[in-house]
Amino acid sequence: MIDTSEEKKQTKYGKYFIRYDTSKWRPGGVPVLIHLEDKIVRHFISNELSSNLYFVHWVFPGQEPREGQMALIGHPPHTHPYNEILIHIGTDPNNPSDLGAEIEMYMGPELEKHVITQTCAVFIPAGFIHSPYRIKKVHRPYITIMIIEGPERQEELHLEVLPEDLRQKVDVEFWKRFERMPLSDMVPQDK
Repeated sequence: MIDTSEEKKQTKYGKYFIRYDTSKWRPGGVPVLIHLEDKIVRHFISNELSSNLYFVHWVFPGQEPREGQMALIGHPPHTHPYNEILIHIGTDPNNPSDLGAEIEMYMGPELEKHVITQTCAVFIPAGFIHSPYRIKKVHRPYITIMIIEGPERQEELHLEVLPEDLRQKVDVEFWKRFERMPLSDMVPQDK
């Protein structure tokens, strides 16, 4: 939830500092550190400004899906109308290159498999098919940063690239909610 303290309102430039109150994380929800997108900038700062989308959150051991669609397929294949950058950051100060997790990510219409175990950034061009994206194992907390080089998160599913047996297991209605849903609609905000 966004911190809207009186301190921010009483200074000239305090409105430009957007923080999340981590004491309000919802059990089972995404532990958000930073979330900024066009809708938030226009609401909290000025209707005359705009922003790309930035979403930063923790991933903790035990958050990896163990059953159901998320364990089997993860986030299904899709595209975005804007470039996306996914950054995965390990948190071991003695070995910051080690992610402390294992993530499977598939790229392109041929579903080329990549296994992420190291701190890295993944550049995904606008219109490029990517995913399934599955968190397989988490040994140590890590941080994920999603940057969409556009004002909101939009996606179009591309289930046609999945094998028929997996395609039948995708909950299409669940994923259609994300076609034009800003992340601010997924994460409760304080005014």
